[in-house]
Amino acid sequence: MGLDSNGSLLTIVSYLCFIWYVFMFCLSLLGQYVGQTRYKHKPKSKSSKLPAAEAEGISIIRPLKGIDLELETNLRLSFIQNYSKFELLFSVASASDPAIPIVEKLMETYPHVDCRLIIGAHKVGINPKINNIIESYKTAKYDLVWVLDSNVQVDKDTLGRSVDAFHNPAIGLVHHLPIAMHPTTFAAEIEHIFLNTNHAKMYLAINAVGLASCVMGKSNLYRRSQLGSLEPFGRFMAEDNHIGEKLWHQHLRHAMTADTATQMLGAMPFMEYIRRRGRWVRIRKHTVTAATLLEPITESLVCGLIGLLAMKQIFDVSTGWFLMFHWSWWVLNDYTLYCRLVRSSSASHLDSLPLWKFLRAWIAREVLALPIYLFAMSGNEISWREQKYLCTSDGSAIPI
Repeated sequence: MGLDSNGSLLTIVSYLCFIWYVFMFCLSLLGQYVGQTRYKHKPKSKSSKLPAAEAEGISIIRPLKGIDLELETNLRLSFIQNYSKFELLFSVASASDPAIPIVEKLMETYPHVDCRLIIGAHKVGINPKINNIIESYKTAKYDLVWVLDSNVQVDKDTLGRSVDAFHNPAIGLVHHLPIAMHPTTFAAEIEHIFLNTNHAKMYLAINAVGLASCVMGKSNLYRRSQLGSLEPFGRFMAEDNHIGEKLWHQHLRHAMTADTATQMLGAMPFMEYIRRRGRWVRIRKHTVTAATLLEPITESLVCGLIGLLAMKQIFDVSTGWFLMFHWSWWVLNDYTLYCRLVRSSSASHLDSLPLWKFLRAWIAREVLALPIYLFAMSGNEISWREQKYLCTSDGSAIPI
């Protein structure tokens, strides 16, 4: 009887593993499908053709701190947006910030652009980004705002396509896929591969299913009249998640356009990659706990072992054949999505990694994923812009 019970339990576990593996297979293919179809061609914007008298006004808010890689290029692309009615608000906490001369240079180059430089942060919480943009958010001319991080660049037609998405009254937030380009060290290549494969694939698939809010705050548009004050979000490190959830709970859906928010990586030390990935796991475990707990079994190594157990028990598939199939389709799926996103980037003039470098960084990312996850889950302390914080169970953080 004990053997029968054990056999029945193993059968149940095997079928659960099979269901999960098929689910992940389908979710990965969905991310691939969305990536290939959405980013193959960028549609022309209807809103970009409107004269200023008919176009909806947009306030572009760009928080600044220090000199990001290719900062001038990143900011210049805001000045040349193909749209007839917008203002630019640059927010910087300190009058001595080295980003200020770059902004002033661009303001002189584009005097016809409605632009303001706002100096001075208002401390409403522990989130430095929220503290930095509070004044810009309050004094913006227009209801529709675009909060765009200083370390990313976008296509010149991104604003027009984003406004087009708001023509659907059910949309409360528009966001753009965060990707990375121009890695110059091995650790930066790993980050480059992570953002342009695993992260992008899951981000696209989850947003396509649309069962819950899933937003990264690199490039977000929303209406102040719908969101309300920014002050309540100052106590959270992951303000983007909480902003997205507030709008979602008002039954306002999120939309993505055929645009990416592209960050230039440059050089990244290996330990910085570890700290960065660990930091966001520690933040997510208090903000999206269920998804974070499931994260290891979505990764190729653990998911492959789950699939192997199911296939051997149910179909008696050989270990070698299954693992060859598993690794082949997983890496091929990631590589084809990677190539598509690199070509669609605003920095598409930069080459993608050679195949051997892609495989080297991809393998390193997959192998490191679980150790970094376990390390991150074991603690609550993070570092952000030279300040240490202790993450708390309600998603906020305490400066240390």
